[in-house]
Amino acid sequence: MLLILISTLNVLVCHAQKNDKKCNADVDEFVKRKMKELAIPGMAVAVVRNGQTIKVATYGVANIEWNTKVTRHTNFQLASSTKLLTSTLLLKAVYEGKIKLDDAVSTYLNDSPAIWQKLRIKHLISHSSGIRNFDGDPYAATAAVVTALKDSTLEYEPGQGQHYAQFDFMLLGYILEKIYQKPFPQLVHDEVTAPLGMRDGAFDMEIKTGGFMRTECILEKATTYYDLNGRMMAYKFIYPQYTYTAGGYFASIDDMASWAVGLDRDVLFPAGFAQPLIYGQDSIGAKKSEFSRAGWALETENGITYAGHSGGPGLGDVWRFPARGYTFIVLANDGELLPGFARAIASFYLKELPAKTGIRKFER
Repeated sequence: MLLILISTLNVLVCHAQKNDKKCNADVDEFVKRKMKELAIPGMAVAVVRNGQTIKVATYGVANIEWNTKVTRHTNFQLASSTKLLTSTLLLKAVYEGKIKLDDAVSTYLNDSPAIWQKLRIKHLISHSSGIRNFDGDPYAATAAVVTALKDSTLEYEPGQGQHYAQFDFMLLGYILEKIYQKPFPQLVHDEVTAPLGMRDGAFDMEIKTGGFMRTECILEKATTYYDLNGRMMAYKFIYPQYTYTAGGYFASIDDMASWAVGLDRDVLFPAGFAQPLIYGQDSIGAKKSEFSRAGWALETENGITYAGHSGGPGLGDVWRFPARGYTFIVLANDGELLPGFARAIASFYLKELPAKTGIRKFER
């Protein structure tokens, strides 16, 4: 009986490995074809299943000027996919008892205005705070931005509306800095990226000094491009440091695969704790939230629920499928690419999903 069981398991493993090889090859062909059709300079793809990386592939160039090839350690701008790291940090803080999603924001802030008394941490992470955008100095100190937000009105009562924005995450980061007594970039490194073995990425800490723009050096940092009248032009979005909770992190495909593996292997917190928050929804007003309790975008197709985030809109594209154990990650340096690659690649491995391989770009 034992020999029969071992033989059966070997057959299943062999079948899975053969299937992985075919899927991996099909994805390579698909990605290369789409990159050629859409003139995408560079990309990187990772597929993680149940804590094992089953595919890491790189394509094209990270820098057109130097014809530098994309490698596993090329650091791409994640844009709003950075929110996944902020969410991971918040989940860790909740698990360790440092903060609760139902905590009032006023618990952590002095002189909170009366209109913020109903504002909770859960409203910040789910974009249901009602906090308006700040359109002032991109190089202002975070404390000054928080003061300005206190003096403004809310767009709606917390928990009664939903508006995807940067400044609810900004306020969340400010609170986490107070709890840990560290600046947010250091906090992400110490509590998330270092424990997960993410060794390549960082924030570039861009700041204007007089007539100069100063940034820290990030090894193998990809340049982002977009097409202008038929010519590829270098592009860099300015991320104020006070919005680093919402966007601006650079990461490699190795980094993001390590992040997915770490979540699968319960490195920072148990999956049983995190899953109801990552994949569960609250109600916002009279309808279901567009984001999970942990601030992830949610989708359900053919009975399969998955969650993740994109950014740029398509510089970073990440989806996790909890019931199937898969994570699909795509990084790119095309500033006009719309999200869709990660979901398209998922259909090569999950046959229950419609293909959705119509990758598109937009005119920036």
